[in-house]
Amino acid sequence: MSVLSKLANVDSRVFYWILFIALMVPFLSPIGFPITIAENTRELYEGITEDEVNEGDVWIMNFGYGVSAWPECHPSVTVCTKALFREGAKIIFMGPHYDVELTYNKIHDTVREDFANKVYGEDYVFLGYITGGESAIAQLASNIRSVYPTDHFGTPLDQIPMMQGVNTHEDIAGVLSSDTGDYGVHFMTQWQAAYGSKLAEIGIAMNGSTDLPRWQAGNYFGLSIGSRGGAELEILIGELGEATTAMDSISVSHLLLIFAVILGNIGMVVQRRSS
Repeated sequence: MSVLSKLANVDSRVFYWILFIALMVPFLSPIGFPITIAENTRELYEGITEDEVNEGDVWIMNFGYGVSAWPECHPSVTVCTKALFREGAKIIFMGPHYDVELTYNKIHDTVREDFANKVYGEDYVFLGYITGGESAIAQLASNIRSVYPTDHFGTPLDQIPMMQGVNTHEDIAGVLSSDTGDYGVHFMTQWQAAYGSKLAEIGIAMNGSTDLPRWQAGNYFGLSIGSRGGAELEILIGELGEATTAMDSISVSHLLLIFAVILGNIGMVVQRRSS
């Protein structure tokens, strides 16, 4: 048999081992395969950097996703948190998932260098779990203390320096809602549509088909979709991370699959001609 014929008849288990080893490479060190930056992602990044954020502005970061959606949402949230902190903004962290504290701890891990230069209660605060759906988001716009009388750790908001003078939508410069569900829409109807609040969405890939029209209509000033959006944001901020690793692994697996298909077809043609 020719070399091509032998390669075309390689045991599939060998290919799986090659795939397994190749997929390890991006996880050891992101490759950074080139990807184009979608306009909705670029507008999100520009909306939280450059001249769009003033030092001392207070932003809400809504963790509208649980641990299961970390791969799709958290890389974008990581980049946005870094960008806001580096612009001198203050951040209110909150979320409607029962495991929101795990996500809050996760953001501390992925943005540890920026958190190291910040002081809790002065530069950021964690209000914790929120329940009540759209009605709670509506109430949050008119009176934050009626929803959160204390932060997650039981400290009254009036005793937190950062929260002094911050109580309604008028005191919030912008909202970033990261979602697997409807909280981006809740903020859209109860904050953006009602008061003109600045709002952006970080969603899972499945929500992209419904989120894109809202961005196109101007409801969201920017939008990140799934792991791809996270990878695009990592490129924009110049710090490759988990989303780039995910996209690299997808690219590697696809390239190997294409190579295997081409090799198999060549081997089949050679065998037919030789017979």
